[in-house]
Amino acid sequence: MTRIRRNILRALLAGEKSYWQLIRYQDGSLPDLETELRNLLSEGLIEAHGQMFRLSAEGEKAAVSSGLSAYVPPICSSCKGKTIELDGVYADWARKFVEVTQDRPKAIKDYDQGYVTSEDTVRRVALIHRFGDLEAKDMLIVGDDDLTSLALGITGLPRSVKVLEVDTRLVEYINAKAKQLGMHNVSAELYDVQYPFRQELKGAFDVFITDPVETIEGITLFFSRCAEGLRGVDSVGYFGLTHLESSRQKWYQIQKNLLDMGFVITDIIRDFHEYDLDPEDLLTQGFRVVTKAPVSVQMPDEYFYTSDYFRIYAVRELTPLITGQVTLSDALYYDEEAYVTADR
Repeated sequence: MTRIRRNILRALLAGEKSYWQLIRYQDGSLPDLETELRNLLSEGLIEAHGQMFRLSAEGEKAAVSSGLSAYVPPICSSCKGKTIELDGVYADWARKFVEVTQDRPKAIKDYDQGYVTSEDTVRRVALIHRFGDLEAKDMLIVGDDDLTSLALGITGLPRSVKVLEVDTRLVEYINAKAKQLGMHNVSAELYDVQYPFRQELKGAFDVFITDPVETIEGITLFFSRCAEGLRGVDSVGYFGLTHLESSRQKWYQIQKNLLDMGFVITDIIRDFHEYDLDPEDLLTQGFRVVTKAPVSVQMPDEYFYTSDYFRIYAVRELTPLITGQVTLSDALYYDEEAYVTADR
């Protein structure tokens, strides 16, 4: 029995689940989940009622005979397993961030945008603070549709925050907000990842933050550019990575590339980010998570798209795997595992 099948069956032993809920209950990629759901339906082990799934009598018998039991998540109800509670000063940061970003630009598919919840953006900052990577640090953000730069600026703790962003709307928004709020250490400029950093940005930062595309070509390019910006040994990086659009085989190659560059992984927190995706866009933009679903799906009934948060540490001088100018293609954004990425 496959791991995905086991996770589906034990989730349904606890009661019926929506399509979107089942995505949160399994540990594989979305293509593999879709395949397994179709197999279970065709074998008569599960039944679909609208977008809700439940075990058939035969499915319940098969699950129990396989030694499975009903799964009730043992996740902390306060932090939801993210290890960070927004109490005290962190709650103040969160309130301020929500207040100042109410008029944020809408995420658009042109640049594969989709931002995490405001609370998770602040949790990201709180986690960086926990690990001692915030105070008096020079921080680099490559791509900032989450507006992490403003959340960092609210703390008043970094020495500097530099955003490199391809979307003119975001560059103008971040700079205007930073000026309005007196964040003299926060600035954004236009940048296209096709090009190497200009000389004054190379080796200028202690910490990088990015939420990269999840193709091998794309994520390797993003990491290579970020590595160019770091000072070397003792520098750190933070990024999100899903298992929904990145199979474990892809994880293997990503981790190998990080090792080859000179990084080690120090921390991974499961489902740290929940993405606040536009439900209308989700249903109308041709995302495979909808078009390939085994049932006709409706708007999500919870945040189904999550990513794990990584912290990496430079143990030696860094060697980017990609240097010089490159020409982007659709392969940067889109591969066979891209189920919540619009086909360009």
